[in-house]
Amino acid sequence: MTTILIASLGGQPQVITLTADLLLHRGEHLDEVWVVFPGAHPRYQAAYKRLYEAFQSEPYRSAGMRLRAHSIPKPNGRGLADIRNAEDADHAWIVVSSLIGKAKRAGHRLHISLTGGRRALALMMFSAAMLYCTPGDRVWHIYTPPEVLDQVRDGARLHVPPEAGVRLIEIPFLPWGAWFPGVRELAGLTPREALAALRPWPNKATRERCELVWQRLTPRQREVLQALVAHPTREAAAEALDISVHTLDTHRETILNACRLVWPEEQVNLRFVREVFRGWLVEKGI
Repeated sequence: MTTILIASLGGQPQVITLTADLLLHRGEHLDEVWVVFPGAHPRYQAAYKRLYEAFQSEPYRSAGMRLRAHSIPKPNGRGLADIRNAEDADHAWIVVSSLIGKAKRAGHRLHISLTGGRRALALMMFSAAMLYCTPGDRVWHIYTPPEVLDQVRDGARLHVPPEAGVRLIEIPFLPWGAWFPGVRELAGLTPREALAALRPWPNKATRERCELVWQRLTPRQREVLQALVAHPTREAAAEALDISVHTLDTHRETILNACRLVWPEEQVNLRFVREVFRGWLVEKGI
């Protein structure tokens, strides 16, 4: 069984090394360390470079630990610098949950560290842990005394002796996905989409508006609408239709404009369209 430490990374690379050191001190064997971070943030890039250098030396070299970067791209494929809006958050969730889900389907044992990086990433990792992890996995927070924080800040020191007072705190979590596997079926959706999937069928007024939009669309635009509702990302929808993302985006704008005419009082975006049309399409059997 492969044992992996998965940790969110920000501008403080020592969070990762101190966590790994404490796990090794506890007698844990770590085969790999996966770090998750927005790939286009210069500070996070510098932190990862510092980490990479550290993992080429002791004690990690003799322990045989491998460091792997899992940078989060933007939905359009370019680098993500930060989580600044709902679309970024949805895409980060897909990346994080897919990563943890893939590790568990492969039978790996996980240690998940929530201390580093953006708080939003830590929350997503904790949510994914409840979906995919099993009772043998562990979720950790690292406590660093204030006097040690001043010594290690910004990677000034990557290691401290055990007596320095840095310690791991195990965070209790409920592995709902292990006990109720059906819960994992919602994991391919973003949290907003999962909630929408659980909502009641659309009311009469919503049905009428959906029908108006549907009648305005060409057969190809209807296919694009169905794909956008069925798939969590634009890239996945384009792949399902065997078209480019650019072509899909052209149809998407037409669909959004049609919806804006019918829902002038709403802030119509892709998330809104998915929420409104998901139940209607299922109800219509389309």
